[in-house]
Amino acid sequence: MACSKIESVLYRDFFSTAKMREIWDDCSIIQYWLDTEAALAESQAEMGIIPVEIAKEIVKKAKVENLDLDAIRDEVNRIGHSLVPTLREFQKKCDGKAGEYIHLGATTQDIIDMGFILAAKKAFDVVYEDLYEVEELLVNLAEEHKNTIMAGRTHGQQALPITFGYKAAVWASEIHRHLERMEECKKRDFVGQLSGAVGTLASFGDRALELQERVMSKLDLMVPDISWHASRDRIVSIVSVLAMITGSLGKIGNEIVSLQKTECSELAEPWADGVVGSSTMPHKRNPGATEGMVTLSKFVKGSLVTIHEALFQEHERDGAFWKIEWVALPEAFIYTGATLAKAKKVLKGLVVNKKKMEQNLDILKGLLLSEAAMLHLGEKLGKQTAHEVVYEISMKAFKDDASFKQYLLDDPRVSKYFTAGDLDKILDPHAYTGFSRQLAERVVTNIRKARVEKGQ
Repeated sequence: MACSKIESVLYRDFFSTAKMREIWDDCSIIQYWLDTEAALAESQAEMGIIPVEIAKEIVKKAKVENLDLDAIRDEVNRIGHSLVPTLREFQKKCDGKAGEYIHLGATTQDIIDMGFILAAKKAFDVVYEDLYEVEELLVNLAEEHKNTIMAGRTHGQQALPITFGYKAAVWASEIHRHLERMEECKKRDFVGQLSGAVGTLASFGDRALELQERVMSKLDLMVPDISWHASRDRIVSIVSVLAMITGSLGKIGNEIVSLQKTECSELAEPWADGVVGSSTMPHKRNPGATEGMVTLSKFVKGSLVTIHEALFQEHERDGAFWKIEWVALPEAFIYTGATLAKAKKVLKGLVVNKKKMEQNLDILKGLLLSEAAMLHLGEKLGKQTAHEVVYEISMKAFKDDASFKQYLLDDPRVSKYFTAGDLDKILDPHAYTGFSRQLAERVVTNIRKARVEKGQ
């Protein structure tokens, strides 16, 4: 049985996805190491540094299925080195003297860093595709519900009317910025590592820079301007973007949980027959997926806090702080993948209860429009005086659980200027959503325009 929830037979599909588990699986990481060793040998052969036939044999045998992983694990435990057992096992599988040319000039951190950056690059693309789909779902919600009126809330309390499309557009705009951050990250942070023991490339000879460029080209990674053995800012940057993404998704999940509360019932995550909410209360429809978005976002935040420590590298290489990444980087991606999977499921089937949204507009019996009343009265009395008058009436109506309109009419300071018909218009929530519709439309238009310009 697994001791990690990521690998748990029971719970792994809550905390992870099959795709992310595959990317970060031991076999995949070792294959990335072998891909790096193969690219190095192939490049060295092209430059005449090692025989072509030797490189061909290394490339041919650079397959994880050729290696005995149990033997490698036992050797890691025996000698206490993270890569040498893999190199020894790889060497055994190469015919002739080809094994002698494996890893020529490289250092352990070169290969392990390359493995992790190749995995991160692949996982980053998966995150981008999923987030792009989330953005589209939110854009569709914003457009569909640009006129769907609901109560806007501040500090957990009803404040002023908005539309649900406006709320969804706020989410969509935020997600769009994360996609832009990911694009910036792709241009800056996916840089290869091949620098030698202290990063000076001394072990690669006079044509080291050319060799480095050839290897990076084969692996589709950018060439570093200098070694990053002791500079881990790019890795932290990648995880920082993941933490921001999942923070936003967790926020959206939490909002849905809040609006799904029985007393509110304005939104609900999708439900299917057979899903069980409680082992003792048969009626329960618990928001498990959206709660999961909140839970997982906290783990990614935790990974960011942890991996930030990797910035504190001593000298030209540092094993203590470096190995922090071995745990925090995969977990950040895995939890992000699971968060996105839940977000897509929720947003594809999100239940928008228009009727309940409409009903909830009158919970405060007209007080939702106190600002509108104050502004109209302010035209007669002045804004500050009007605020004092409406505040006094509002507090009384709230305390008495009474009609705000009636209390306004009962006050001569108000009834002097406004009739019941006037107040019906002033206190109509449908007439006071501001630019909710236009703002939602602007976000939808801007995002779709950006997609067309990028050819997406």
